[in-house]
Amino acid sequence: MEKIASVKDLKRGESMDFKYKGKDAILIKTMQDKFVAFSKVCPHEGGTIVWDSNIKKLLCECHLSIFNDDGSVYRFSSVFPKMDPLTPIELKINEKEEIFAL
Repeated sequence: MEKIASVKDLKRGESMDFKYKGKDAILIKTMQDKFVAFSKVCPHEGGTIVWDSNIKKLLCECHLSIFNDDGSVYRFSSVFPKMDPLTPIELKINEKEEIFAL
């Protein structure tokens, strides 16, 4: 387990970057107060995933794909026949409200 943050570090709709097994990852506190985490590497061509706090979606600006906060595909470029969801990272929150990546 790798400690990422504490529950109090993020407000609803915010994100933070962290390293998971040496690779870039992102932690998000959804509008439903749920914590989710994903690899920041887009599953299609390896572009970098970022959180857009205005629209509450994950974006890959490399090829204009948009993902929901659960990692599912919201919209992707018509240039591609299909798009895979983001790679999730399993989380655990302990009794001290510390968030860990498993």
